[in-house]
Amino acid sequence: MLVDGGGLPGGNYIRGIRAGLDVGEDVVSPYLWARGLKRLDVVALTHAHEDHLGGLGAVLRNFRVGELWVGHDVDSAAYRALLDEAHAHGVRVVHQLQGATFDWGGLQVRILWPDNDDPVGVASNDDSLVLRLQQGSESFLLAGDIERPVENALLADRDALPAAFLKVPHHGSRTSSTPPFIDAVHPQFAAISVGAFNAYGQPNDDVIERIGAEGAHVYRTDRDGAITTLTDGRSMDVRAFLEHR
Repeated sequence: MLVDGGGLPGGNYIRGIRAGLDVGEDVVSPYLWARGLKRLDVVALTHAHEDHLGGLGAVLRNFRVGELWVGHDVDSAAYRALLDEAHAHGVRVVHQLQGATFDWGGLQVRILWPDNDDPVGVASNDDSLVLRLQQGSESFLLAGDIERPVENALLADRDALPAAFLKVPHHGSRTSSTPPFIDAVHPQFAAISVGAFNAYGQPNDDVIERIGAEGAHVYRTDRDGAITTLTDGRSMDVRAFLEHR
């Protein structure tokens, strides 16, 4: 399963030419090929913002993909283009909703959000697919870009939130990772996907301190590079491309 594909302004093709980096073509696909992957059972789009959606068109072209998981349909040209790409390559589009569960070769997958699949005019962070993965005694929470309102909603089923590994919501933004949410997840490891020297000032210092106070080891892609987590269901090994300095 690939969750999101990155994206940068200028990555789209206009009359066969693109002005900038296509993250899907130039970063994600080469990484997956280097791992020996030619097929993806599932590509999951958390929400239709460019920094999550932009690279997925190239992935659908470059790999044999079984299904494209989405939450809300969005009235945007980029999202419609992604669906067109999926249909052109025979990829089944599946709308996922809160409460769906799967046993995937011993991996337990549970969809925690969104709570409906109503079409929306404009994509928002709180549209995000939130997935919990359980392998044996080890668990992962992939929180997309959810912010405070959805974190509060998820606390209604607090027992579904604990996870050893947390993909920190919304790049470590101050609008997410509220104290009750982090307390409920209580991660041992937390990974923040964030660009170096980004214009948003992410990750927020208070968020980093809050997660660290839970006893979690915090990894950041701007500082540590690619973060790799491996588990056999009994223990978890987390490594970063760059060693901490």
